[in-house]
Amino acid sequence: MLHSPTPISFALLALALISASPATRAAAAEEPELVPYSIIEAQNQLDVFKSTYKNKKSPQEDATNSLTGLVDAYLYFASKSDEATKSEIKMKAAIVKMVARGLFPKKRALVNVECARALGKMADKGGAKPLLKWMDDTVLDMKGPNSGWVEYGFRSMAWIGATDRTTLDFVRSFATGKHLDANVASQALMAMYEWRVLPAKTRKEFFVKVLQYMGGLYSLKRGNDPKKKGAAETKYNTIKENGLRVLQALSGSAERFADPVGATKWYKANKKKKWADYENPRFVKKEKPSKTEKKPEK
Repeated sequence: MLHSPTPISFALLALALISASPATRAAAAEEPELVPYSIIEAQNQLDVFKSTYKNKKSPQEDATNSLTGLVDAYLYFASKSDEATKSEIKMKAAIVKMVARGLFPKKRALVNVECARALGKMADKGGAKPLLKWMDDTVLDMKGPNSGWVEYGFRSMAWIGATDRTTLDFVRSFATGKHLDANVASQALMAMYEWRVLPAKTRKEFFVKVLQYMGGLYSLKRGNDPKKKGAAETKYNTIKENGLRVLQALSGSAERFADPVGATKWYKANKKKKWADYENPRFVKKEKPSKTEKKPEK
């Protein structure tokens, strides 16, 4: 059986890192403390956002500032799990629905992208379809898409982790060169190894498709055609880091592949083995001891 890659430190929780710089991410050591919220406080934040997110007479910062409170409230209610009240469960859904609306107002770019980030932080399944629509209809419908939007959009899609065929096909297609901009492929590849959970069949499919894409570029860049060689080399260098990281993560290999050739050799030796579901280590919850479990005798 193929296992998921070696777990990284669970303390590097995604919810704390979406807007952090690489240095900040490396320095993070503890899960952020949740901020307690009442239903009334959450409703107040919701009302502020509702009145400002598409109001062109209102500064965009008014809406984005309220997003912080909405995310904090959502995470607090979500932390209660089965102990959450009906009012808290209802409020969680209302927050996600309202934040998702913030993706679409025109000439509110700051609101749009901050809502995408917020949906990723909350990682609620209710944000999956709106986020996919925003990426498909707005972000990637440009010849030269905004790199920040592409990154935050794909990352948030990964942290929500929808597993419907439409979403997975969308990510795979852009990760393997659907868009002319190679940076789009690089960010979509990043989403593959950031994905919360991937079914075993999809895990293997993603590995094969990425290997084929990278292998094709690798062959062209080493070929004899000067025109194809230069273009392929530029694309390959752009996607190389995330592409090889995807192949390592999905394979579960302890060692990172140096190039597609090494990944191909590994695949030939392991393709007939049983592939397990891929679980992103940063989202794997540590099991809590059962309340009824007896303590070991001294």
